[in-house]
Amino acid sequence: MINRLGRYAFITVMSLLLSVASADEFVDSDHDGVLDKNDKCLNTPPLKKMKKGFKYSSLFSEVEKSEVPVSIPVDNTGCAMDRDIDGVPDYLDYCPDNTAIEISKGVNKNGCSRHSDDDGTPDYRDKCPNTKKGIKTDRYGCPI
Repeated sequence: MINRLGRYAFITVMSLLLSVASADEFVDSDHDGVLDKNDKCLNTPPLKKMKKGFKYSSLFSEVEKSEVPVSIPVDNTGCAMDRDIDGVPDYLDYCPDNTAIEISKGVNKNGCSRHSDDDGTPDYRDKCPNTKKGIKTDRYGCPI
């Protein structure tokens, strides 16, 4: 009788220890929907939330209104989405739909095509790359 009781107690204690140890396997510390054990980007920033009573609350989604923590959109590895693959995550990208040509010529830190001479024509299309600032140009960046 004691032997059975002792064995039962041992099994119960071991089950509790294993359940506590395995609880760490189900942690998602940055709330991005990817468990920490599979997450390659553990510090995904949170989605900006709307403040209570904001007068334009009708413009926000239910997720943005909710008090439940959630992160910016991520891929299946837990890293921020970059749909146009320009190296700038979508949540920081002012130009999230760059073409392959635009990306091949380079993008700035905001994810938009470079405009080296500030004439309003992106470098990938600029046939007159040294136009002085303030000069009116055509769609190819050449003075009119």
